[in-house]
Amino acid sequence: MTGTTEARERRGKPSHRDDLRSELLKAACEFVAREGHEGLSIRRLAEEVGVSPGAPYHHFADRRTLLVAVALEGYRTMLAESERAVEQAPQEVLFANLLHFIRFAAANPNMFTLMYESELVRPQLAPELAEAQDVGFQMLRREVSRATQHLSEHERSLRIATIWSAIFGFALQTNRAMLRAHPFEPVPDELAPEIVRQALRLMA
Repeated sequence: MTGTTEARERRGKPSHRDDLRSELLKAACEFVAREGHEGLSIRRLAEEVGVSPGAPYHHFADRRTLLVAVALEGYRTMLAESERAVEQAPQEVLFANLLHFIRFAAANPNMFTLMYESELVRPQLAPELAEAQDVGFQMLRREVSRATQHLSEHERSLRIATIWSAIFGFALQTNRAMLRAHPFEPVPDELAPEIVRQALRLMA
């Protein structure tokens, strides 16, 4: 059953005020995953859920507020999944985190675009997203620092920047279909673990 069909069936069925925000946010996340964030508006969201055009404004002041909320859901999902990945590889915390980042981007391309490439990061990163992104950055800094105590803070910062550039760049190029593998090269998902390993060699 499509989101539009479900909305038609719900039309005329009042939502309780306590759960309407959750319902709207869930529908918005599903819309972004399915179609991308560009076509999402308050009016379109109301149609998706089957409520009056003004109802979402009780929970989201405008489109940007809505997009921020959806992006934050993306970060919550990504971080929760990353924690589970680390639980399965407790001796390789940094490797597991970085590999999961790449695979999250590949599995959720539209959400990834909203989180890292949309108007929410241009011309300046939304403060709410900056806080969410900092969780991942502090993990990267903590794990790199633990493995590079022999380096100066300046050298360590250079390595952190290089590692992140390699990981984020690979995720971005994969999502944009910019990687053109030759017949005998691994497909991006098979290549991802080696990209992470090569990046982490900088800690030696």
